[in-house]
Parts: sequence; C-alpha cells; structure tokens
Amino acid sequence: MPSKTIFVDTNILLNEKFVFADYQTIYISITTIEELDHQKQDERLGFFARQAIRNIKDANNVKKVLDYKFEGANRFLQHGNDNHILAMAYETWCKDKEILLLCDDYGLTIKAEALGIPCELFEYKDDESYKGYQELSGNTDFINNLFYDISKGKNDYGFVINEYLTLHNRDLDKFDDYRFDGEKFVALKLPNSKIVKGLNNQQRFALDLLGNKDVPIKVIAGGFGSGKTILSVKVGLDQVTNKEVYKTLMFVRNPLPADGTDIGFLPGSKEEKIYDYCRPFLQYIEDPKNQFYAENLIRDEKIKMDVVSFLKGVSIDDSYVIMDEAEDMNTKLIKLVGSRIGDTSTIVFTGDWKQAENRYKYDNGLLKVIKKGKGNPLVGIVVLEDDVRSPASRFFADL
Repeated sequence: MPSKTIFVDTNILLNEKFVFADYQTIYISITTIEELDHQKQDERLGFFARQAIRNIKDANNVKKVLDYKFEGANRFLQHGNDNHILAMAYETWCKDKEILLLCDDYGLTIKAEALGIPCELFEYKDDESYKGYQELSGNTDFINNLFYDISKGKNDYGFVINEYLTLHNRDLDKFDDYRFDGEKFVALKLPNSKIVKGLNNQQRFALDLLGNKDVPIKVIAGGFGSGKTILSVKVGLDQVTNKEVYKTLMFVRNPLPADGTDIGFLPGSKEEKIYDYCRPFLQYIEDPKNQFYAENLIRDEKIKMDVVSFLKGVSIDDSYVIMDEAEDMNTKLIKLVGSRIGDTSTIVFTGDWKQAENRYKYDNGLLKVIKKGKGNPLVGIVVLEDDVRSPASRFFADL
C-alpha cells in the first residue's frame, strides 16, 4: 500500500518509470504544470509531457500547489523555475512535515537540504534488462536439482515462457542450450547447418525462435553486426522455399525520408521505390548456382517487399514477415504492422532500440513490444549482444 507523501520536481513526471499509484499523496506545483505544458511541442520530450499531463488529470492522489513566497528561511533568488518549485515545496513542507521532495537534480537536493526539507533522488530499476535468456553454471548436482525443481513447479530463477537457458556443467565443462516452455526445459530445434549456423549460444536461441511456428511474434534485437537480419532472412527463406510452412517471405521497412522527401513522391513504380530500401534483405537471398535466384522468387511471389506506409488496410496471410530496423517505429506504427498479421502468418521484428532515430527514442515501439511481450506465450525475444561481423565492425560499434 503506498504510504509516501511527496512533492515532485518536473523531471520526475517526465520519467516514464514514475508511477503515480506508488504514492499516497503527490504535491505538484503550478510551475511544474506550466513547464510540462511548454514541453508538449518539444520533439524529444513532447510525448512524455503530454502523458504526464494526462496522468495528472486522471490521478486522484494529486494536489496542486499555487502559493509561494521568498522570505524567512527561504532566501533563494526569486528568478528561475527551480527556485519557484523549491519555494512551493518549502511552503508545503512547513504545513505538512511528512512531505518528501522527490527530484533527480543534485543542485536542487543541496538547496532543499539547506532549507531542512527531506529530499530523495528518484531511483528505479532498469526494465530494459530482459534479454530473453539466462546463463547458469554449476556442478552436476546443481543441474539435477534445477531440473527436479522445475518439474515440481519450483522456479527460483523466475524463468518465463519462451525464455532460453545456457547451462554450464562445471564437472564436465559442457554447455547445453534449452528453451523454457512454461513447464519444463526443452531442447532447441535448429535449422540444417547448411542453411545457417549459429555462431554462439545467442544466435542458436534466435534460430530456434525463428523456426518456431507456435510463437507468431518474434523479436530478434541486437547491435551492429550481431546477425539479427541475416539469421531472420535465412530461416524465413528456408521456411518458405524448403519446408513450405509459409507461401511468402515478406520484408518490410519503415524508410526514413531523405531531405524531407516522402517515398510516395519519389519517381518510379512502387517496386522501384522500395528496392533500394530492401538491399539489406536481398543481399542474403542468394544461390551460387543461380544468379537469377532472387529475381525468380520475386517473380513467383515467393518474396515480397513493402514499406510501412503501404500496409494500412492490408491483411497479411500465410507469410513469414520480417519487419527490419524496427527501432525506427513508434507504438502507432508497430500496432499498424502487427495488426496486419493473420492466423497463418508469423512476424519477426529486428532492430536495436539504442540506435533509434530521435523521433522514436521516447516512444519506441520495438522496446514496448519487448517490455509487454515478456512472458507472453505468443511472443519470443532474443537480444543478441555479440558483434560477430568482424574485428573492424566491433571497433566502430564500440566508438
């Protein structure tokens, strides 16, 4: 049950980790509300400012503070919004000694302490840490006990459905990989190594997930050179051309306009406009014995390519869909693409939210899918952490 009575600084309300329901009473200054209103048009903070104002409006534990004065113990300069907020916090604290000032500003903390106002820096747990897998190490007894506990419903390590595990047996110096199906650990099902081979345990997890028809929503995230696109394309192509699980391999991107020019205004047919955006996909569609392999697959509609703006109102059935560079999509665009997927299709989101363009940093659809998808039986997530492309690639990735 929330018990703290707090007075909040503006930046706290702009932080998506702040939860109104965690507190009994929240005092908010009129200056803070004005600052939020001013930030609504800001490209970087506008989304969170609008959300904060909606939260204030809907909350039943918020009290607005209007009055303040600079006298007595409060002798700070009267200019500057921070001092106005501090003055209101001081006036409120004088009436209610249970108040705690919550902020993320060390300067404001020092001034609050000078006035005697209890103050605390806002801290939160980073919920971007879910990678879709865990790594455990122990002797044979440890491993036997782990499997026994899981069989009895005891889940001390908090595994969620479709989460992966690398298990190191120290006695044998042996590594084994598993997927948790919600009840037990199961062995991975990997494609033929002639199709594609995982270079590490993370890539093996990704390959198992990519080939799992029972998990229709897949997220393969990772940084530069981690292999997220090539793995997705190779498995998708195998599912369509060899195993014939799906009729079509579909590659989708959200092309960012160059010089403000929308793709719809570029010259040429739809296919010509899209082709260049799909080169990261087409480079992995190859057959050394047939130089026209990709062209033939496109002609036979085994391969389709599209952009997000052309998907509205479209139903995508019997397809293996790869939504590449999904970090450059907000929640609205992710919903638009995901809601097109029929019962006989699967969709793979590839990308790295850390590389998102500015307009998508503060409302990132890929990150939201990861957060909401954890533990959902329809969703599988693997975050690739290793750059396997080349030493040169790793150098630039670490800049």
